[in-house]
Amino acid sequence: MVFGEDPPPDLVVEVDITHTDIAKNQFYASLGVPEFWRFNGRVWRVYGLQEGVYGEVELSPTFPQVPKDRLYEFLATAKDDEIAAVQDLRAWWQSNN
Repeated sequence: MVFGEDPPPDLVVEVDITHTDIAKNQFYASLGVPEFWRFNGRVWRVYGLQEGVYGEVELSPTFPQVPKDRLYEFLATAKDDEIAAVQDLRAWWQSNN
């Protein structure tokens, strides 16, 4: 990624199990990443960037039709079988969109 040429990603997903002291949300905000998801092993949070600061939102601005409980199911399945998790999510998406 060349900062002067490449745009920031549309979405960052972080699984934060180690609880680092690095303020990654501030880093992502400084890059202009419009959406940031964080899972701490228990709670899934979705943040949207507004005026340079992330605020928690109930629905993903990128995927507003995917409820948080569906994301939890995906993560639970992915712990044991990533391929099955992706297949289940695709099947859900196709039947709901």
